[in-house]
Amino acid sequence: MAVGNANLMKQINLDTVRRVIKENKKATKPQLAKLTGLSVVTINSLVEVLLRDGEILLDELEVSSGGRPAVIYSFNEEYSTALVIYTNEYEMKDLTHVAVVNLYGEVIEGNEIVLDEISEGSFDLIIEKMLNKYPNIKLIGIGMPGQEIRGKMEVSDYISLEGKSLVEHLRNQFQIPVVFENDVNAAVLGYCTSNQCDDKNVVGIYIPEKYPLGAGVFINGDMYKGKDGFAGEAKFLPDGFDWKNPAYVSENISVALKKLIITFTCLLNPDILVIYRENLAEVAIELIIEDCKKTIKSEVMPDIIVTSDFGKDFAEGIKQISLKPLEPKWQQ
Repeated sequence: MAVGNANLMKQINLDTVRRVIKENKKATKPQLAKLTGLSVVTINSLVEVLLRDGEILLDELEVSSGGRPAVIYSFNEEYSTALVIYTNEYEMKDLTHVAVVNLYGEVIEGNEIVLDEISEGSFDLIIEKMLNKYPNIKLIGIGMPGQEIRGKMEVSDYISLEGKSLVEHLRNQFQIPVVFENDVNAAVLGYCTSNQCDDKNVVGIYIPEKYPLGAGVFINGDMYKGKDGFAGEAKFLPDGFDWKNPAYVSENISVALKKLIITFTCLLNPDILVIYRENLAEVAIELIIEDCKKTIKSEVMPDIIVTSDFGKDFAEGIKQISLKPLEPKWQQ
Protein backbone atom coordinates (compact mmCIF):
# COMPACT_ATOMS: atom_id res chain seq x y z
CA MET A 1 0.00 0.00 0.00
CA ALA A 2 1.34 3.46 -0.91
CA VAL A 3 2.38 5.72 1.98
CA GLY A 4 -0.36 8.24 1.16
CA ASN A 5 -3.06 5.56 1.15
CA ALA A 6 -1.73 4.06 4.38
CA ASN A 7 -1.82 7.45 6.11
CA LEU A 8 -5.35 8.09 4.86
CA MET A 9 -6.51 4.69 6.10
CA LYS A 10 -4.95 5.40 9.50
CA GLN A 11 -6.83 8.71 9.72
CA ILE A 12 -10.09 7.02 8.77
CA ASN A 13 -9.52 4.33 11.39
CA LEU A 14 -8.62 6.94 14.02
CA ASP A 15 -11.82 8.84 13.27
CA THR A 16 -13.81 5.61 13.54
CA VAL A 17 -12.39 4.97 17.01
CA ARG A 18 -12.99 8.61 17.98
CA ARG A 19 -16.64 8.36 16.94
CA VAL A 20 -17.25 5.02 18.67
CA ILE A 21 -15.66 5.97 21.98
CA LYS A 22 -17.48 9.31 21.95
CA GLU A 23 -20.82 7.57 21.40
CA ASN A 24 -20.13 5.01 24.14
CA LYS A 25 -18.20 7.37 26.47
CA LYS A 26 -16.13 4.44 27.80
CA ALA A 27 -14.75 1.24 26.30
CA THR A 28 -12.03 -1.37 26.59
CA LYS A 29 -9.80 -2.29 23.65
CA PRO A 30 -11.72 -5.55 22.98
CA GLN A 31 -14.97 -3.59 23.02
CA LEU A 32 -13.56 -1.02 20.59
CA ALA A 33 -12.43 -3.82 18.28
CA LYS A 34 -15.91 -5.33 18.30
CA LEU A 35 -17.70 -1.99 17.81
CA THR A 36 -15.42 -0.79 14.99
CA GLY A 37 -14.72 -4.07 13.23
CA LEU A 38 -10.99 -3.35 13.43
CA SER A 39 -8.44 -5.87 14.63
CA VAL A 40 -7.17 -5.79 18.21
CA VAL A 41 -3.66 -5.10 16.87
CA THR A 42 -4.93 -2.04 14.97
CA ILE A 43 -6.92 -0.88 17.99
CA ASN A 44 -3.81 -1.14 20.18
CA SER A 45 -1.84 1.24 17.98
CA LEU A 46 -4.74 3.69 17.52
CA VAL A 47 -5.52 3.83 21.24
CA GLU A 48 -1.89 4.67 21.94
CA VAL A 49 -2.08 7.64 19.57
CA LEU A 50 -5.33 8.94 21.08
CA LEU A 51 -4.04 8.40 24.62
CA ARG A 52 -0.77 10.19 23.87
CA ASP A 53 -2.58 13.19 22.39
CA GLY A 54 -5.06 13.40 25.26
CA GLU A 55 -8.17 12.64 23.19
CA ILE A 56 -8.97 9.68 25.43
CA LEU A 57 -8.07 9.07 29.06
CA LEU A 58 -7.23 6.07 31.22
CA ASP A 59 -10.35 5.60 33.27
CA GLU A 60 -10.24 2.45 35.41
CA LEU A 61 -9.55 -1.26 35.39
CA GLU A 62 -12.43 -3.56 34.49
CA VAL A 63 -13.06 -6.10 37.25
CA SER A 64 -12.20 -9.58 36.07
CA SER A 65 -12.98 -12.97 37.61
CA GLY A 66 -9.62 -14.23 36.52
CA GLY A 67 -6.63 -13.22 34.48
CA ARG A 68 -5.42 -9.72 33.74
CA PRO A 69 -8.08 -6.97 34.17
CA ALA A 70 -8.85 -4.92 31.04
CA VAL A 71 -8.19 -1.18 31.01
CA ILE A 72 -11.21 1.05 30.39
CA TYR A 73 -10.63 4.17 28.32
CA SER A 74 -12.92 7.20 28.45
CA PHE A 75 -13.61 9.90 25.89
CA ASN A 76 -12.08 13.25 26.82
CA GLU A 77 -14.95 15.61 26.02
CA GLU A 78 -12.82 18.63 26.89
CA TYR A 79 -9.94 17.78 24.55
CA SER A 80 -11.44 20.40 22.20
CA THR A 81 -13.99 23.02 23.18
CA ALA A 82 -15.81 25.76 21.31
CA LEU A 83 -16.42 29.32 22.42
CA VAL A 84 -19.96 30.22 21.41
CA ILE A 85 -21.13 33.84 21.33
CA TYR A 86 -24.63 34.68 20.21
CA THR A 87 -26.90 37.70 20.51
CA ASN A 88 -30.65 37.98 20.66
CA GLU A 89 -33.40 40.31 21.78
CA TYR A 90 -35.08 39.59 25.09
CA GLU A 91 -37.61 41.97 26.62
CA MET A 92 -36.40 44.72 24.27
CA LYS A 93 -32.75 44.33 25.35
CA ASP A 94 -29.81 43.06 23.28
CA LEU A 95 -28.39 40.11 25.21
CA THR A 96 -25.01 38.64 24.38
CA HIS A 97 -24.63 35.02 25.50
CA VAL A 98 -21.13 33.62 26.00
CA ALA A 99 -20.56 29.91 26.53
CA VAL A 100 -17.68 27.45 26.45
CA VAL A 101 -19.04 24.07 25.36
CA ASN A 102 -17.40 20.65 25.32
CA LEU A 103 -17.61 18.04 22.58
CA TYR A 104 -20.93 16.76 23.97
CA GLY A 105 -22.40 20.25 23.73
CA GLU A 106 -22.41 20.65 27.51
CA VAL A 107 -21.79 24.17 28.82
CA ILE A 108 -18.61 24.39 30.91
CA GLU A 109 -19.06 28.08 31.61
CA GLY A 110 -21.73 30.48 30.45
CA ASN A 111 -22.87 34.02 31.13
CA GLU A 112 -24.95 36.84 29.68
CA ILE A 113 -23.96 40.44 28.99
CA VAL A 114 -26.02 43.44 27.93
CA LEU A 115 -24.11 45.58 25.41
CA ASP A 116 -25.26 49.08 24.51
CA GLU A 117 -23.76 48.69 21.04
CA ILE A 118 -22.50 45.73 19.05
CA SER A 119 -19.61 46.50 16.74
CA GLU A 120 -16.67 44.72 15.14
CA GLY A 121 -14.53 44.80 18.29
CA SER A 122 -17.28 44.33 20.89
CA PHE A 123 -16.32 40.73 21.66
CA ASP A 124 -12.51 41.06 21.64
CA LEU A 125 -11.97 41.38 25.39
CA ILE A 126 -14.52 38.63 26.12
CA ILE A 127 -12.80 36.26 23.70
CA GLU A 128 -9.31 37.08 24.97
CA LYS A 129 -10.38 36.36 28.55
CA MET A 130 -11.95 33.02 27.62
CA LEU A 131 -9.00 31.90 25.48
CA ASN A 132 -6.64 32.59 28.37
CA LYS A 133 -8.87 30.66 30.76
CA TYR A 134 -9.59 27.76 28.39
CA PRO A 135 -6.57 27.12 26.13
CA ASN A 136 -8.30 24.08 24.60
CA ILE A 137 -10.81 26.32 22.77
CA LYS A 138 -10.30 25.31 19.13
CA LEU A 139 -13.03 27.36 17.46
CA ILE A 140 -15.21 30.45 17.92
CA GLY A 141 -18.87 30.28 16.87
CA ILE A 142 -20.78 33.54 16.34
CA GLY A 143 -24.55 33.75 15.96
CA MET A 144 -26.51 36.95 15.42
CA PRO A 145 -29.14 38.56 13.21
CA GLY A 146 -27.71 39.39 9.81
CA GLN A 147 -25.89 37.83 6.90
CA GLU A 148 -22.26 37.76 5.91
CA ILE A 149 -22.04 37.89 2.13
CA ARG A 150 -18.60 37.42 0.59
CA GLY A 151 -16.92 38.18 3.88
CA LYS A 152 -18.84 41.30 4.87
CA MET A 153 -21.92 41.94 7.00
CA GLU A 154 -24.15 43.19 4.21
CA VAL A 155 -27.31 42.71 6.29
CA SER A 156 -27.34 43.38 10.03
CA ASP A 157 -29.69 44.62 12.74
CA TYR A 158 -26.62 46.24 14.31
CA ILE A 159 -25.79 49.41 12.36
CA SER A 160 -22.15 49.45 13.53
CA LEU A 161 -21.57 46.06 11.88
CA GLU A 162 -22.92 46.89 8.41
CA GLY A 163 -20.21 46.50 5.80
CA LYS A 164 -17.71 45.15 8.34
CA SER A 165 -15.77 41.89 8.08
CA LEU A 166 -16.52 40.50 11.54
CA VAL A 167 -15.34 36.93 10.94
CA GLU A 168 -12.12 38.05 9.25
CA HIS A 169 -11.44 40.46 12.12
CA LEU A 170 -11.82 37.70 14.71
CA ARG A 171 -9.72 35.23 12.72
CA ASN A 172 -6.91 37.74 12.36
CA GLN A 173 -7.16 38.84 15.98
CA PHE A 174 -7.12 35.39 17.58
CA GLN A 175 -5.68 33.08 14.90
CA ILE A 176 -8.25 30.30 15.33
CA PRO A 177 -11.17 29.20 13.12
CA VAL A 178 -14.36 31.26 13.34
CA VAL A 179 -17.81 30.23 12.05
CA PHE A 180 -20.76 32.59 11.68
CA GLU A 181 -24.47 31.80 11.43
CA ASN A 182 -27.59 33.86 11.11
CA ASP A 183 -29.76 33.74 14.24
CA VAL A 184 -32.92 32.36 12.62
CA ASN A 185 -31.03 29.70 10.66
CA ALA A 186 -29.42 28.56 13.90
CA ALA A 187 -32.74 28.55 15.75
CA VAL A 188 -34.49 26.50 13.05
CA LEU A 189 -31.60 24.02 13.07
CA GLY A 190 -31.88 23.86 16.87
CA TYR A 191 -35.62 23.22 16.66
CA CYS A 192 -35.16 20.51 14.03
CA THR A 193 -32.37 18.84 16.03
CA SER A 194 -34.38 18.84 19.27
CA ASN A 195 -37.54 17.58 17.55
CA GLN A 196 -35.86 15.08 15.18
CA CYS A 197 -37.15 16.70 11.99
CA ASP A 198 -34.60 15.20 9.57
CA ASP A 199 -37.38 13.91 7.32
CA LYS A 200 -39.43 17.13 7.49
CA ASN A 201 -39.29 20.43 5.62
CA VAL A 202 -39.47 23.20 8.19
CA VAL A 203 -39.72 26.99 7.96
CA GLY A 204 -39.05 29.13 11.01
CA ILE A 205 -40.17 32.75 11.20
CA TYR A 206 -38.82 35.00 13.94
CA ILE A 207 -40.70 38.24 14.62
CA PRO A 208 -38.90 40.19 17.36
CA GLU A 209 -40.45 43.27 18.91
CA LYS A 210 -37.43 45.53 18.38
CA TYR A 211 -35.99 44.47 15.01
CA PRO A 212 -37.30 43.35 11.60
CA LEU A 213 -38.32 39.73 11.08
CA GLY A 214 -36.25 36.93 9.59
CA ALA A 215 -36.86 33.37 8.41
CA GLY A 216 -34.94 30.11 8.19
CA VAL A 217 -35.57 27.18 5.84
CA PHE A 218 -34.74 23.52 6.62
CA ILE A 219 -35.06 21.19 3.61
CA ASN A 220 -33.98 17.57 3.14
CA GLY A 221 -32.11 17.38 6.44
CA ASP A 222 -30.16 20.63 6.16
CA MET A 223 -30.52 24.40 6.19
CA TYR A 224 -31.20 26.03 2.84
CA LYS A 225 -29.33 29.34 2.60
CA GLY A 226 -29.37 30.16 -1.10
CA LYS A 227 -26.55 31.34 -3.35
CA ASP A 228 -25.21 34.03 -1.00
CA GLY A 229 -26.75 32.98 2.32
CA PHE A 230 -29.51 35.55 1.74
CA ALA A 231 -32.42 33.09 1.82
CA GLY A 232 -34.84 33.92 4.61
CA GLU A 233 -34.44 37.71 4.62
CA ALA A 234 -38.20 38.08 4.63
CA LYS A 235 -38.16 41.76 5.57
CA PHE A 236 -37.33 42.56 1.95
CA LEU A 237 -40.49 40.88 0.59
CA PRO A 238 -42.11 43.26 -1.95
CA ASP A 239 -45.67 42.75 -0.81
CA GLY A 240 -46.54 46.28 0.27
CA PHE A 241 -46.12 45.46 3.98
CA ASP A 242 -43.64 47.51 6.02
CA TRP A 243 -41.63 44.60 7.43
CA LYS A 244 -38.71 46.89 8.34
CA ASN A 245 -40.87 48.74 10.86
CA PRO A 246 -41.29 46.53 13.97
CA ALA A 247 -43.81 48.90 15.54
CA TYR A 248 -45.97 48.74 12.43
CA VAL A 249 -45.68 44.92 12.36
CA SER A 250 -46.72 44.73 16.03
CA GLU A 251 -49.78 46.89 15.40
CA ASN A 252 -50.75 44.71 12.44
CA ILE A 253 -49.53 41.33 13.70
CA SER A 254 -52.57 39.38 12.47
CA VAL A 255 -52.18 40.70 8.93
CA ALA A 256 -48.42 40.12 9.12
CA LEU A 257 -48.77 36.48 10.15
CA LYS A 258 -51.43 35.77 7.55
CA LYS A 259 -49.18 37.13 4.80
CA LEU A 260 -46.20 35.12 6.03
CA ILE A 261 -48.10 31.84 6.45
CA ILE A 262 -49.62 32.10 2.97
CA THR A 263 -46.33 33.22 1.37
CA PHE A 264 -44.19 30.40 2.76
CA THR A 265 -46.89 27.78 2.30
CA CYS A 266 -47.26 28.69 -1.37
CA LEU A 267 -43.52 28.97 -2.03
CA LEU A 268 -42.18 26.01 -0.03
CA ASN A 269 -45.16 23.94 1.13
CA PRO A 270 -43.40 22.97 4.40
CA ASP A 271 -44.47 20.23 6.80
CA ILE A 272 -44.00 22.54 9.79
CA LEU A 273 -44.01 26.30 10.13
CA VAL A 274 -42.56 27.56 13.43
CA ILE A 275 -43.48 31.09 14.45
CA TYR A 276 -41.26 32.67 17.11
CA ARG A 277 -43.05 35.55 18.76
CA GLU A 278 -43.37 36.60 22.39
CA ASN A 279 -46.81 37.33 23.84
CA LEU A 280 -48.83 35.84 20.99
CA ALA A 281 -52.05 34.30 22.28
CA GLU A 282 -53.06 30.80 21.10
CA VAL A 283 -56.56 32.06 20.31
CA ALA A 284 -55.14 34.73 18.00
CA ILE A 285 -53.13 32.26 15.91
CA GLU A 286 -56.10 29.90 15.54
CA LEU A 287 -58.16 32.74 14.08
CA ILE A 288 -55.31 33.65 11.72
CA ILE A 289 -55.00 30.02 10.54
CA GLU A 290 -58.72 29.86 9.81
CA ASP A 291 -58.42 33.11 7.87
CA CYS A 292 -55.53 31.63 5.83
CA LYS A 293 -57.72 28.69 4.86
CA LYS A 294 -59.98 31.10 2.98
CA THR A 295 -57.08 31.64 0.56
CA ILE A 296 -55.34 28.25 0.48
CA LYS A 297 -56.81 24.80 1.05
CA SER A 298 -56.51 23.31 4.51
CA GLU A 299 -54.96 20.15 3.00
CA VAL A 300 -51.76 22.01 2.10
CA MET A 301 -51.49 23.99 5.33
CA PRO A 302 -48.40 23.14 7.40
CA ASP A 303 -48.51 22.33 11.08
CA ILE A 304 -48.26 25.76 12.73
CA ILE A 305 -46.15 25.89 15.91
CA VAL A 306 -46.17 29.15 17.89
CA THR A 307 -43.45 29.45 20.51
CA SER A 308 -41.49 31.99 22.51
CA ASP A 309 -38.54 29.55 22.80
CA PHE A 310 -36.40 31.34 20.22
CA GLY A 311 -33.48 31.72 22.64
CA LYS A 312 -33.55 28.02 23.56
CA ASP A 313 -33.57 26.85 19.93
CA PHE A 314 -30.96 29.45 18.94
CA ALA A 315 -28.64 28.24 21.71
CA GLU A 316 -28.99 24.60 20.62
CA GLY A 317 -28.50 25.39 16.95
CA ILE A 318 -25.42 27.59 17.32
CA LYS A 319 -23.82 24.93 19.55
CA GLN A 320 -24.42 22.30 16.86
CA ILE A 321 -22.96 24.57 14.17
CA SER A 322 -19.91 25.43 16.29
CA LEU A 323 -19.14 21.82 17.22
CA LYS A 324 -19.57 20.32 13.75
CA PRO A 325 -16.09 21.37 12.50
CA LEU A 326 -14.59 19.66 15.56
CA GLU A 327 -16.15 16.29 14.67
CA PRO A 328 -13.98 13.57 13.10
CA LYS A 329 -13.35 14.55 9.49
CA TRP A 330 -14.14 11.14 8.01
CA GLN A 331 -17.33 10.61 10.02
CA GLN A 332 -19.35 13.72 9.17
